[in-house]
Amino acid sequence: MKTPPAPPYLLPPEEAVTAEEWRTSDGNPLPERLEHWDPFTDIDLVRIVNVNVDAVRAACQLGVDSALAVSASWVSTRTRLGAEGPPVEIGTLDGRVRLPVSVSIPGVNAGGRLDIRTRLVLRTRGAEPSPIAPKRPGAVLWTQDTRIELEGAAARFPVSPADFRAIPRLPDTGAWALEWDPEALEAPVLGTVRLLVNVSEQSLVAALRSGSADARSTLVRSFLTYDVARSLVHGALQNERFVDEPEMFDDGSVGRMLFELLASCWPGMPVKALATRKLDDPARLDAELQSYLRVVP
Repeated sequence: MKTPPAPPYLLPPEEAVTAEEWRTSDGNPLPERLEHWDPFTDIDLVRIVNVNVDAVRAACQLGVDSALAVSASWVSTRTRLGAEGPPVEIGTLDGRVRLPVSVSIPGVNAGGRLDIRTRLVLRTRGAEPSPIAPKRPGAVLWTQDTRIELEGAAARFPVSPADFRAIPRLPDTGAWALEWDPEALEAPVLGTVRLLVNVSEQSLVAALRSGSADARSTLVRSFLTYDVARSLVHGALQNERFVDEPEMFDDGSVGRMLFELLASCWPGMPVKALATRKLDDPARLDAELQSYLRVVP
């Protein structure tokens, strides 16, 4: 069992800093899983952090006029993107303070799991600090991590909102476009496969939101799922290298994703037999895929 690394400076006791739970923009406590999330939905979070400033300064042997701040940051495990929220300055205040700390996470940059970190940091040491007091501005005195799983079909597939009017090769009024390379079988899915959804088509965006439950939205999402699956299935079965050795690819790769897709839609059916069916009777192949995905709800 590894020992956590200890910084070469004094830290405050745990009870000197406490944080209340994160809350969403509507005031509800943040759950461990955000159900029905989609990349068209931004995530705005806020929490209260309580700091006993006098206890922090005393424990860290900082000057009485030392300055502190609290901030929060986030990172997405799917997109590898992240950002820092606006810092809240404590400055040279003393006593006990309650601070609202916030982060705003664009849906287009999120996905998978969100790791959110709240920190108390040093701004300045103040006059006459101890030699073993924190020295560097930005030194982390306290930290707390929170993890959130983003759930919903969009959280498990790389979906990127895009304005097709800014992409010359795509028609302005197109609905969506699947970008992937059927030859890049060893490449990671998250860096190779991307579904672009045209955000300039507001009715489409509204229909694709995970929370939309009307009949039209259900049908649009169903057809999009089929359209994407059909592109992946046909691309896979046209690749001779994949057809010859469909089980050779590592977890998380495009090849493994394609194999698992075929295995779930046609359980027990050899990939070579599916490739033959695609050549001999592609209409049957598509109809079978429609049946498995239940395109018509």
